[in-house]
Amino acid sequence: MPDDLDPSRPDEASRESALLERVEQLETALRSRPAIEQAKGMIMMVHRCDDEQAFRVLIAVSQSANRKLREVAGEIVEALPADKPLPPDIAAAFDNEVRRLRAGERALDS
Repeated sequence: MPDDLDPSRPDEASRESALLERVEQLETALRSRPAIEQAKGMIMMVHRCDDEQAFRVLIAVSQSANRKLREVAGEIVEALPADKPLPPDIAAAFDNEVRRLRAGERALDS
């Protein structure tokens, strides 16, 4: 069967579309990385935890609030330095995760 008739071979337009979509995803990831790193640093400083714990808190808050990680990080980076409150859904999830982090630390101390 000729290559251009093979149904398993994607056509040029769909390959180009897939590549453009992937480039857009990577650009979004690169743009959101600084906010995520800043939010992790703020969590580490305020709650005296390490990098990994701060990242786990961010992920858990993102999942609990059903918001993208970059959105949660952006809200934290915007709110904390300005001493503004976090949105209620993020604040509730954040409080819950910090309590869980502290409970885990107490369990390790025992």
